[in-house]
Amino acid sequence: MRKIIISLLVSFSLVAAPAVSQAATQSAKRALNEDQVVTLLNQIRSAHGLSDFTVSVPLRNSARFHSADMLAKGYFDHSSPTEAWDTRISHYLKAPLIGENIAWGQGSYGTPEGIVSQWMHSATHRAIILTAGLHRIGLGLATGSFQGSAGAVMATADFAS
Repeated sequence: MRKIIISLLVSFSLVAAPAVSQAATQSAKRALNEDQVVTLLNQIRSAHGLSDFTVSVPLRNSARFHSADMLAKGYFDHSSPTEAWDTRISHYLKAPLIGENIAWGQGSYGTPEGIVSQWMHSATHRAIILTAGLHRIGLGLATGSFQGSAGAVMATADFAS
C-alpha cells in the first residue's frame, strides 16, 4: 500500500510540475509585455519633452485586476458593472490626478506596439499619455477569450500624479 501512495504522489508531482511551469512562463511573459508597453510610452513621453512614467505597484495591481475582470465578465469599459473606474483606482492608491486607458486586441493589435498604437491614435487616450502632471503608471495585461475571440489581450493602464 505504501508503494502505491508514493507512486501516486510522484505521478501527481510530475503532472503538476508542467502546469506550474506554464503558469510561471505566462506570468513572466505578461510582466515582460507590461514592461514593454511602459518602455514604449516613456519613449513617446521623452520625444515630447516629458518625464518618464515610474511604475507603481498599487496602480499595476489595479490595472491587472481590471483587465482580468473585463475578460472574466465579458465587458469592455473603464467602469465595471458594479464600480466606477476612479473608485476602483482609489482602493489601490490616493492621488489628486488620475487617468486610465484601456484597449483590447488580438494578433498584432494585442502586442505592446499594437496597444500603444491604438492609444496614440485616439485623441483622448493620447492626451492622458501626454499629460505632464501624470508621473506614475500601472499596466495590467490579461489574455483569454473575449467576444468569441480566443487569444484576446485586454490592457489597462492606470495613471496618477
